[in-house]
Amino acid sequence: MSDPAALDPFGFMRNWVTQWEKLVNDQGAEWLAKPEAAQAMQAMSGAAVKLQAASNEATARMLAAANLPSRADVEALGARLAAIETALARIEARLPRSEGAQAKRPAPKRTRKPPA
Repeated sequence: MSDPAALDPFGFMRNWVTQWEKLVNDQGAEWLAKPEAAQAMQAMSGAAVKLQAASNEATARMLAAANLPSRADVEALGARLAAIETALARIEARLPRSEGAQAKRPAPKRTRKPPA
């Protein structure tokens, strides 16, 4: 009969993808060995950082114009709230802990007499 490997279209595709990956890896390794590649990647990273900073600034200006808090405002508010909670926890730790404080309190005196 016929060879089953010759009739397997997925086998052909796997073989083609394997060869393509090997070729791309070889070309990529050759390109990364050049100093120009490092310079190009550094320039792209610098441009991306500048673009992100400009985007953040523009977003902050738009939020300020709409009278909405920015991410930095919400983070600052969260930090203030955490500081307040920490201070409150310290105050609560200094207070005496009395279990059943209501039970230890003396009952009010009943000075009024019931009708006879």
